[in-house]
Amino acid sequence: MNGLLKIIAVLSLLSLISCKNYYYFKGQENVETDHPDKYSKFVLTFDNGNQHIPFYTYGDYQFKKIDKQYIFFKNPEMHKLLHDKLPQMNGEQFLFMYTNQPTFSNILGFFYKDMSIEDVKKLYTAVQHREDETQLFSRYNFGKFQVYDFYKTIQGGVVRFISVNNPDYSKDPDYKWFNREINTVFFDINRSLWDGYVDPIN
Repeated sequence: MNGLLKIIAVLSLLSLISCKNYYYFKGQENVETDHPDKYSKFVLTFDNGNQHIPFYTYGDYQFKKIDKQYIFFKNPEMHKLLHDKLPQMNGEQFLFMYTNQPTFSNILGFFYKDMSIEDVKKLYTAVQHREDETQLFSRYNFGKFQVYDFYKTIQGGVVRFISVNNPDYSKDPDYKWFNREINTVFFDINRSLWDGYVDPIN
């Protein structure tokens, strides 16, 4: 009987993992941009609707739709990636976007309530990264993916932005286009996200 209960528990856990959907449509609202000649503007909402972050992208970023030829991860892969560094934490997702091109990235965002940047730093000691008092920026390989993983302290916790490349795109073996896209989106267009100027990390 105990063996049967263990099997049922494992199957239930696998079912929960496989059903977790990171192709997320809530939490991101397209609003009128103050840079109409350059960028689209979104308001990202989280913490049960209590907090908001402005976020800018190029016009080719897609949201609230699924086109799997431009989505580079499967849900179980993203689940493993997210929990590899934060094994005990489940964040509140507020962002999922991708471009309609095979060269760039998929971007996701999460809020971890009651977590501090010091908690994050302890979990990233073995990962090459940059940090200051309120932020952490890392880049690493995870399985077939090149990953950018950014954290920032906000009221009541931390936000996490994570981006993955297209591992099947053979024309960018050195990640030059992917790196340039991340630098532009996060450290140029959205430099106001960060506390002070942040040098690109590649």
